[in-house]
Amino acid sequence: MHRTIAAALVLLLAPALAGARGPSTEVERKRAVEVTRKLERQPLARSSGPDRGWLLQFIVEAPDFQVKGCSGPLDPLAKDDEAPYAKILYVQSIFGMAAFMFEHPKQVEDWISVQTAGIESTLKAYESILKADPDARWKELDRLVTARNGGKLRKLVEKEMPACGRSDEEGGPAPRDAI
Repeated sequence: MHRTIAAALVLLLAPALAGARGPSTEVERKRAVEVTRKLERQPLARSSGPDRGWLLQFIVEAPDFQVKGCSGPLDPLAKDDEAPYAKILYVQSIFGMAAFMFEHPKQVEDWISVQTAGIESTLKAYESILKADPDARWKELDRLVTARNGGKLRKLVEKEMPACGRSDEEGGPAPRDAI
């Protein structure tokens, strides 16, 4: 509960703080990738709450990159107030997109690759959660796992998220909607 309140406060204060900091540093970007990969492997670890808080604050505050969420197959996660892991899985997609952008700076404008990387990050965290809680199944995520395992996730993203590549796309739920 306290982590949720702290994360919400970070998001409320982020616009005011965003102008107070400079561009992200190489050290911050490296840490962001490391934290993202750790959260994929250990999404339920004790340190996952503070790690998510730092990473979300970093993504919101850093002025030199922008993670753009688009409406797509992960939207139900952001809107689910009942399932215990839905919101952390949705936010994981934001982390995965940012990590991809840092690891592949020449592909930042390739929205299909960026969105696919976000979903893949969510699926890794989902599979880690299932090891600890086999009852935490999501039909939609199982469908995405099947697509990924069949080498069809990129095509699925392109087909189900066509508005993402347009400049007038309003986007999916904001990260703050998942807190």
